[in-house]
Amino acid sequence: MEYTIDHETVYRYPRAVTESYTVVHLQPRTNLQQYCTRYALDVRPGARVFSYVDRFGNDVQHFGIVPEHDELHIVASSHVVTLPTRGGTIPQGVDAARLDADPHTVELRDFRRPTPYVSVGPTVVALADAIAPRDGDLAAFFLAAGAFVYRNFEYRSGTTDVRTTVDEVIAARTGVCQDFAHVLIALARSRGIPARYASGYIFSGATPALGADASHAWAEAFLPPYGWVGFDPTNERIVDDAFVLVAVGRDYGDVSPTRGLYRGPEFGSLSVAVAVGAAEEQ
Repeated sequence: MEYTIDHETVYRYPRAVTESYTVVHLQPRTNLQQYCTRYALDVRPGARVFSYVDRFGNDVQHFGIVPEHDELHIVASSHVVTLPTRGGTIPQGVDAARLDADPHTVELRDFRRPTPYVSVGPTVVALADAIAPRDGDLAAFFLAAGAFVYRNFEYRSGTTDVRTTVDEVIAARTGVCQDFAHVLIALARSRGIPARYASGYIFSGATPALGADASHAWAEAFLPPYGWVGFDPTNERIVDDAFVLVAVGRDYGDVSPTRGLYRGPEFGSLSVAVAVGAAEEQ
């Protein structure tokens, strides 16, 4: 599939700020499942944009604006081609011995540990035990845990924020895609499965999909010999060519679409608009 993506972020301040510094994760990745053929970042007021690749292989941009401004506009425009290399594949037969024997598992220790946004405490362990018994197929558990989140948690915006903990989401059984991804990651890590947070977009097309009108998030688990397998607990589906991957990390804190600092009033407003469309065939 070919997609065009326009992602607009606008910060508005009640009075002028004297300077701002911003880091963005908005450039789609290029890998074996997709390739980004075009990416442009427009910043207003104008600024010189710098780029680097972070420790997780994400393409990151950052910039600073020193003149006074009361608005900051960030528009990322992309063209991405996704490949149906994994669509419909159901991973199975992955036990703890196979996982521990894989040479890549040692390198993925950061994805097996608790992180600032993904705690793995008694609440998570108890929920994992309620979903499936231990010492079973890890791939089956990952898919079952994702399905459990979809079927037992309500998607409701405004009930959580970026500081909401995994335990709070489990207790309330409500949240958005970011929360559901964190819960699934925590459940996977509770069983020793390397799991990471994936941010990007989902194309709804003829089939409506929750999260299609903004940045989307899902979880990926390392399941040898399949490698990284993505599952979207918000829509109960294995990640396929309807998804566009932007960045991966231990949790949301590693890959937030925009973050930064500014000198000025304590409170401002943020608005985000995302449009994902199927590109016209040439």
